[in-house]
Amino acid sequence: MEMLSMARRLDKVDLKIIESLKKDARRPVTQIAKEVGVSRPTVINRLNRLITENLIYIDVGVNIRKLGFQTACVALEVKGVDVRRKVEENLSRCPRVLTILRLTEKANLMALFFGENHSTLTSTIESLRDFSGADIVYVHHSEPPLFTEAVSLNVFPEKSDIAPCGRKCSDCFRYQNDQCIGCPAVIEYKGPL
Repeated sequence: MEMLSMARRLDKVDLKIIESLKKDARRPVTQIAKEVGVSRPTVINRLNRLITENLIYIDVGVNIRKLGFQTACVALEVKGVDVRRKVEENLSRCPRVLTILRLTEKANLMALFFGENHSTLTSTIESLRDFSGADIVYVHHSEPPLFTEAVSLNVFPEKSDIAPCGRKCSDCFRYQNDQCIGCPAVIEYKGPL
């Protein structure tokens, strides 16, 4: 209960605004104000505050189920705070990472990955073995999320020579052996993104 009292509380108006945006983030402020039962300036002020305080963000989701992508949840045991921070930083730059969680178990870091096909997903997971001080504890392959259907993906309209992790796909043996279609951020990428 202590943590809840320290956190910022959202009131009924905030929650109604969020609910309205969840239904359709393209709704005009005037329509949201009408639904919530407050003035248009109130909605604008509340939205600005919620966004400024990083309590909400407005994003577009991609339906990875419709694209036929697969997912896997990977738990890692990372030894040491500095190593954990470095692994978290590397994972946060990876276009295939959907979310990262810290755990309080032997497996103290978990990430949800997507892959355009099974071999690319497996290749991405296998690349985690390159992290010094981090061991894969378990991997659970799954279908794409049932809820929510759309997930926030990093997309790269402008492709680069080097992946966000600092690697070059054309130098990777998995890419060379057609075990991976490459990183969505690089020129060599052979997938739908």
